Amino acid sequence: MQVKVRRVGNSISVTIPKAVAAELALDENTQMNVIVRDGAVVMEPAVSRWDRLVDDARARAAERGLIERDVTEAVSEIRGRRSQ
Repeated sequence: MQVKVRRVGNSISVTIPKAVAAELALDENTQMNVIVRDGAVVMEPAVSRWDRLVDDARARAAERGLIERDVTEAVSEIRGRRSQ
């Protein structure tokens, strides 16, 4: 799929086709990282450090067969309370 680079003020812009935006769940407020890799412009949704930590924790819990209830109970136990 080809798109055209256009001038917008002092910058240039590329329009992301609707189908691509929908596939990646992008909207007009999505923060993006733009980098150059091997001579190509690469854009990817910016992921906060917090989101990366949560995603990593979820993946590790899933690897161990843990479910949300297990985590809730462990947190309650650490805090000295029983979960409800």
